Amino acid sequence: MTNSNGFKKPTLIMATGGSKAAAYYLQMVLESKGTITEVIEPRDYSYKTSINNFDRLIALSKNGKTNGIQEALHLFKGEKYLFTSDYVLSDNNYKKSKYFGENEKSMITNIYWANRYYADREKSFVSLVSTLGPMIIFLELACYEGKELCSKELRGINNKLKTLIKKSKNKISSLDFDFFDTNIIQIMSGYDTRASATILESNMTECGAYPTIIHDKGSYCHGRSNLLFQNPDSSLIYLLHEKKELDETLLEILRKEYQNVFLFHTSNFEGNIFWKEFYLSLQMFYLSQKLASDKQIDLTQPEYNPNVVKKLYNYKGGM
Repeated sequence: MTNSNGFKKPTLIMATGGSKAAAYYLQMVLESKGTITEVIEPRDYSYKTSINNFDRLIALSKNGKTNGIQEALHLFKGEKYLFTSDYVLSDNNYKKSKYFGENEKSMITNIYWANRYYADREKSFVSLVSTLGPMIIFLELACYEGKELCSKELRGINNKLKTLIKKSKNKISSLDFDFFDTNIIQIMSGYDTRASATILESNMTECGAYPTIIHDKGSYCHGRSNLLFQNPDSSLIYLLHEKKELDETLLEILRKEYQNVFLFHTSNFEGNIFWKEFYLSLQMFYLSQKLASDKQIDLTQPEYNPNVVKKLYNYKGGM
């Protein structure tokens, strides 16, 4: 479907929580191939007056049962895709939903990123596989689009992923700093590191370890720098792939003024931007583990208010 100018209509990507990191990663992949995209949360859907200008909706959700996700998939008139774990959307799930009729499920392309061996092994809000699972699919899309992968190529991808996991773990293990006294985590990010920045912010928020704020590098020259000035003991996590002039300037100034500035980058890593951002995302998962551990919080089983969580998770009203 094209508009009057001959361009494809844009794609809407919907996600929330940790899945939003995968959504930003998919956005980067699709835009590299000439598709205009926008990432929104379910709450935004009802307020967008331009919904009919989008050709397709791609929803990312660990279980696909989120009220806002199901409502949007029901209302959207174009192509619909749902990335979710493989066991959660049976026919019975659809029949029980107030949004879907028995035949409507055929209108949605459901793409699974897990299998029967997963079986909901992760119980925490912080889900490794629900973020990295879709990202691996999108990574393959970016690197091998239109090509059927042979077993040799699949082994090559698998081996490269194992190498990056090991390198990420070793990099964080070598970080000789205890974040226990840190009051705020600040993240410096660019467009190309939004996925990895979102992983760290989401993980820290959902396990309750630290208030965490993401700054865009291009906006940091304004008043946002005052947060670090007023909280000099906070830690600044600086993310980049290729160091540019703005990075040089910011790092030089910040390192002169503050002690707790930590640079995480992929400058020495050979690979395209999609491999680089996947590698940086792995580092942010291991950094999340360390940050939570330094606060004596179990990232896999953080404490929470069960009454609030149960009520919100099971909310079935309108938005």
